[in-house]
Order: sequence, then C-alpha cells, then structure tokens
Amino acid sequence: MANWRTGVEKQFEHFSDLITTHRFKTLFLMLAMVLALAMNLPKITMDTSTEGFLYPDDPQILMYNDFRNQFGRDEKIIVAVKTKDVFDPKFLKKLFALHSELESELPYIKEVNSLKNARKTTGSADALIVEDLFVDGIPNDAEAMEKIKAYALNNRIYENLYLSEDASFTTIMITTNTYTSVGNEVGVDDDLGGFDDMQEAVSDEQLPFISVQETNELILKLEKIIDKYRADDFVIYDAGSPIVTKNLQSTLIADMSKFILYVIATISFLLFVMFRRLSGIVLPLVVVILTLLATVGSMALAGAPITSMTQILPSLLLAVGVGASVHLLAMFYHKYDEIGDKKKAIAYALGHSGLAIVMTSVTTAASLSSFSISDIQPVANLGIFSSLGVMLALVLTLVFLPVMLAILPIKVKENAEETHGLLDDLTVWIADVSIKYRRSIVAASLIVIIGSIALASQMQFSHNPLHWFKADNSVRINTEVIDHELKGSISIEVVLDTHKENGVYDPHFLNTLDEVSKEIYTFKGENYFIGKIVNVADVLKEIHMALHENNDTFYAIPQDPDLIAQEFLLFENSGSDDLEDIVDSQFSKTRLSIKAPWVDSIEYVALIDELDALLAEKFGNDVTISITGTLPILATTITKSIESSIESYGIAFVVIALLMILLIGDVKLGLLSMLPNLTPIMFGVAFMVVFDLPLDMFTILIGAIAIGMVVDDTIHYMHNFKRYYSLYGSVDKAIHLTLASTGRAIFITSIVLSSGFFVFMFASMTNLFNFGLITGITVLMAMLTNLFLTGALMKMYNK
Repeated sequence: MANWRTGVEKQFEHFSDLITTHRFKTLFLMLAMVLALAMNLPKITMDTSTEGFLYPDDPQILMYNDFRNQFGRDEKIIVAVKTKDVFDPKFLKKLFALHSELESELPYIKEVNSLKNARKTTGSADALIVEDLFVDGIPNDAEAMEKIKAYALNNRIYENLYLSEDASFTTIMITTNTYTSVGNEVGVDDDLGGFDDMQEAVSDEQLPFISVQETNELILKLEKIIDKYRADDFVIYDAGSPIVTKNLQSTLIADMSKFILYVIATISFLLFVMFRRLSGIVLPLVVVILTLLATVGSMALAGAPITSMTQILPSLLLAVGVGASVHLLAMFYHKYDEIGDKKKAIAYALGHSGLAIVMTSVTTAASLSSFSISDIQPVANLGIFSSLGVMLALVLTLVFLPVMLAILPIKVKENAEETHGLLDDLTVWIADVSIKYRRSIVAASLIVIIGSIALASQMQFSHNPLHWFKADNSVRINTEVIDHELKGSISIEVVLDTHKENGVYDPHFLNTLDEVSKEIYTFKGENYFIGKIVNVADVLKEIHMALHENNDTFYAIPQDPDLIAQEFLLFENSGSDDLEDIVDSQFSKTRLSIKAPWVDSIEYVALIDELDALLAEKFGNDVTISITGTLPILATTITKSIESSIESYGIAFVVIALLMILLIGDVKLGLLSMLPNLTPIMFGVAFMVVFDLPLDMFTILIGAIAIGMVVDDTIHYMHNFKRYYSLYGSVDKAIHLTLASTGRAIFITSIVLSSGFFVFMFASMTNLFNFGLITGITVLMAMLTNLFLTGALMKMYNK
C-alpha cells in the first residue's frame, strides 16, 4: 500500500507540472466548463408545494391528479372574519363588499363563496327552490333578518364551513382555478367539473395544473385587498395550504440569500485567521462560488427546482467545498515559504494532499449521493446535486486552484513558522493527551455511542411544515386560529367509485356513506379532530327535507332509488351546479371531503390507516376507494422519508467504510477508523433527545450529511499518519507530525464547516434553526474525536 500511495503521489506531481505548464489553456477550459453550466441559471424555478415533496409518478400524486382532473382543486384559501355579531347589517355590508371585490379583482379563481351566496335550499311537496342565502340582498327589517339568521344557524352544512359554532367567525372561501392560464391553448374552460364532457380529453392529454407562481400572484393581490378592510370590529385571518406554500417560498428566498452572505463572510474571516494572505482568502472563495454557480446551473439544466429542502445546498457547498482548498493551500504555503519555488511548492502540495483530497471528496459525494435513492423528490435532488457539487469542487480544487497559484504573484512569507505558534502548541498538547490518555478517550467514546443508542428509542418523528414557522409568525397564528374556531383548514379527500352508472343513487351506498361519515366524526388523536365532512348524502338529505316543507324529521336519505334520482334531478334543474363539485356526470363517482386542523402529519398516518380500514370494511370490494388530498400527501411524505433515510444511512456507512479500508489498506484499521466518525453522529442523536428536538425532514438528513463531511478529517489524519509511520516507524512521532501538518487544517476546516451550518440558526424557520444547530455541533464533536480519538486508536492498535 505504501508503494501504491507513493506512486499515486508521484502522478499528482506530474499532473501538477502539466497543468502549470499549460496554465492559461487549463484556466480557459475550467472557466468554459463553469460558464456552460452557469448560463442555465435564469431557468431555475422554485417549488414549495405540498405535492412537490413526491415524484410526479408517485401513486399518491397520480391519485391526487386524477382527483383534481375530476373535481377541481381541493386546496382552498380561507378568509375568516371575526366580529361581535355576524348578522349585524353594517358588518354584512362590509363582508359582502369584500366578497365582491375579491370576486372581481382576484386572478386565477374559479369561485368565491361566503354567506352572501351560500346555498339556501327550500321547497314544498312539488317544488324545490335553490337560491343564495341573501338572494335579495341585506334585508332592512329585523324580522326578515331574523329568519335568515335562524336558517343559517340551523343549517348543518353551514356549521364550521361558513360559520363558527358560536357564530363569532364567518368565512369567505376562495377556490382557485385547477389549470394554469399559461399556454392553455386547448380551448377548454379551466374547471371542467364532474359534469363536463371534456373530462376524458383532459385525462388523455393532461393540462398543467395552476402554477405556484400564479397562486402566489393571487395571494399577493388578496393580501392587498384584505388589508383595506381590517378593523377592530373586522378582524381578518387568512389560511389554507396555498398561503403556507407562498410564505414558505418567500421565506426561503430571503433566508437563502442571507445564508450565502453569512457563510461567505464567515469563511473569509476564518481564512484570514489561518493564512493572513489575500490569495488565501480570495482563491478558496472563488473555487466555492464557481462550484455553486455550476451546480445550481446544472439543477436548472435538469429542470430540478429549488425547494424547501434544496435551499440548504448553496450554504452546504460553500462550507464543504472550501475544506479541500484549505488543505491544499496549507501545504502549498508551508512549502513555498520554505523553498521559495512556486512550481515545486504546487507539485509538493498536490503530491502530499492530492490523494487525500480525492478520497475525502469521493467519500463526501458518496455519502450525499445516498440520498439520491430517496422516494422524496427534493431529498433525492439534494443528494444528486450536492454530490455533483462536491465533485465539481474537487475538479476546481485540483485544477483551477493550482493554475491560479501558478498565475498570480504570491510573496514568500518570512518567519512563517511563527505565525501559527498558538495552534502549533495546541496540536502538540492534543498529541500528548491522545497518546497518554488513550484508554480513557476510547472509553468515553464508547460510552457516548452506547448511551446514544439507548436514547435513540425516545426520538420523535415529525413533519409539520406549518411549525417550520415560528410561533409568532402570522401564517402560523392565522392557521391555528382558523383551525380552532372553524375546526380545520386542510382536507382529506376520499373518492368512492361504484363502477356503475347512477351507482350513487343506490340507497345502500348512500346509507353506508352516511354511516361512515358519522363514524369518521368520532376519530380523534392527541392534537387532531375531524371538523367538517361534506358528502353527497348530506346534500340529498337537505333536498329531501326541503321537499317536505323543511320539516327536520325528513332530514334523511330516501330509500327508493327512483325517488333519489328524481330529487337530484330537481336539484339540478333548480339552477344549482353544486353537484358538479361532489359527483361525476355519470353519478358513478363521488367525493367525501374531510376537513381537519393542520397538525403534525405523523398523527395523520394512523388516522389515514384507520380511515382506509373503515372504508374497506363498510364498502367492501364493490367500491374502489382512493384517499388523497393535502393531508395524505403530507403523511405519505414523512412515511417515505423515514424509510428512505434508513436505506441512505446504511448505504452511506457501508460505502464510506469500504473506501476507508481501500485507502488505509487494512480491514481492521479501516473499520476501526469509523469510530471517530460514528461517535459524533451518535452524540448528535443524544443531543436531539436530551433537548427534545424532533427528527423531521431536515434533521433526518444530518447523519448522512455529517458522516460524509467528518470522514474527510479522518482521511486526512489517517493518510498523513500512515505516511509518517512508514517513514519513521514510531507511533508517537507519527501522531505528533500528523497533527503538526494536518491538525491545523482539520481545526480550521471544522470551524469553517460548523460555522457554515451555524448560520442556519439565523433562519426565519425553526426546522432550519434545528438543522444548523445540530449539524454544527456534530461537526465540532467530529473535530474533537478526529483530533483526540483517532490518535488514541492508532496508539492502541499499533503496539
């Protein structure tokens, strides 16, 4: 192995001579490569939608698309208004003015619904009247208003839809278009509804759904309008998943630019502390900035959007990419100040650190690429493009950086060895401690690992994008108020397919649907409840009661299929198109809409399983059941995230262990060297449990990200230790020389890395705060284990 490494080091020296001799041609090729990829940057897009977590061909997304094609968009925007008396004429006048302005001014909307146009169904034995609640406007006399008020308060459908239970809140429900307005040249109305004959055409040639950009434009206009109406007696709250998505995106954009600036400033300061040379600050920054431009350009070229997950990519690459440059420059400056020959110093630096840099980059890329198998699309994209970024940084570090060193005028520093006296003293002390107290250090590491394994069973999984916002954020406050007062802001959609024309007319089917709905209302978890269920059975009961002079005794499902068909026909002929939203044109399919509060989707995993079991039991094999909507997508996301992460961790650990064995050339020593990498990961687990931090979509990534980064220091340590041990045959001397030559670089790169993650603690969202805190602490712990534990293990192993 020693001869193999020596041969590789010689090849790196020859490579150095080649690129420095042809430095201008090499520089042109490097810049051309970066420019070719960076030119795609204007094409980059963003996606913070709920469905964006899953692949387009995921069964849950395909089911969701079928639902939207059939029934339109399920994600409502809710504008809730609080006042003393909802039925005060003065309040109603202002509410209806707001309704009308939203209806006329908002782009990309299908309809706006409130008390103004809420469905009022009345009738007699031979006539059915379906009209707006305030069809004649706001009445002037108190008696007429009292009749309207009594009807509204006693209407079962209005409760928790248009009115809160205590009638202190009322809502305006905004339904957006289903399909995009951009490039829609098919000539089909946006919302085909269940009754449109063009539905089949849409199924054959899928129209693109309304874009996040269009929805965001709508919400910006909405916010401007509702701000004009806010008052002490007209308190407005707006919520719904489109609101959450829009604010996630705006927060993402603001935070990402802030993180990049913070990381660059932090890296610049630490590079100044280490090198105290302008070239030592500028060149590593140029390397990582070119890496970032090329990587994000590659994302744009591949059509991969920036998401709430991949927003960490720029800061990650800036922090990770600088490490290799630090190691190379440390060796270059050390040799250059010693001999004063730039070409020989570059060759020495590449020969000494080239192999280690390649191995560290490969292990980091391998660890990050383990995410590429994830069933969560943003996580997979993070794995693909972060590993690509690491390899681009490798190429730029080994080619662009030496070429720039060769081109730029760099002065030799006099008395350079005295510059880092404090760090030199520290590395000597660390070497002495790791040799003298080796058994205690190893024992402490084993205690951390065993204790963390014991604590791991107490970890709590979580996926709640709403709680990514801080507790005082208006989006979170508004959503929680509406969830509490109106019993929910997002939905589960169930599609029931009877596979028979007019199958929905079957009294047995409708009775079962009614029975199931009543049972679903009893579902309750630690934080969730079922706030509202809307189904075709309730509409039929309302029709049947109206045809019996609004006698509440007849709020029931008729048991004659012909009578059911007749009553539905009367409803359609009354001019109402509300059935289009809940049944298809053949009356073979219907939807069951379940409104619930926005809580942690982990809780909804059990609810959806319970719901699926109930529906399968009650409807049997005669009805095909599809459960979709915002909540099922969130539940599927966390389930697949956990499953995929387990696979990613396993792959990352195995691949890195094999690479360590290959580099070191000894199976036992290679496996033993994984201990300094495993200890900080397990410490991070213990930290999360002790401080009650959840394992969510972000923190679940830490292990695989961290092990790919912290192993870099182990590789540099082991690479240099083997080199000095083969030269001098003394473990103690090899440890001292390794720390003297590499310890300072390990210290600085670890500080840079941890600082790069600690900047996430300035994030506006709590999930990024937790991610930055835990990853930063894990990196610092890895620095300590590599500086102390690796030497202790080498002393114990090499007797």
